[in-house]
Amino acid sequence: MLRALLFTFCLLSFSLSAQAADAARGKVVAQVRCMPCHHLNTLLPGIGPGLKGIYGRAPSISGIPFDVWDDTALNVWLSNPRAVKPNTRMVLPPIAARDRADIIAWFKSVKDEK
Repeated sequence: MLRALLFTFCLLSFSLSAQAADAARGKVVAQVRCMPCHHLNTLLPGIGPGLKGIYGRAPSISGIPFDVWDDTALNVWLSNPRAVKPNTRMVLPPIAARDRADIIAWFKSVKDEK
């Protein structure tokens, strides 16, 4: 029950913040929050998988319950990766709803450039 409430809260938070998502700001946030472990401009893995073209791509990590990384999947994952996959190596401090929305907007804009 708690997990369902958390998921619902995440979706509501994301839908409210997604209206004002800023891809340019998302790029800066992603560079600060994601670069320590991921490559943002290549598919080559760092500690974690490369993030180039992640939006719309199937997860490369086994055991992830999403078919593709879309708005909902990325928001839930970035909210709390261990709630999605308890034994994941991905550990990160909480990311604010606005930052998550902006990161996802940037992922989408990068996908659109292809």
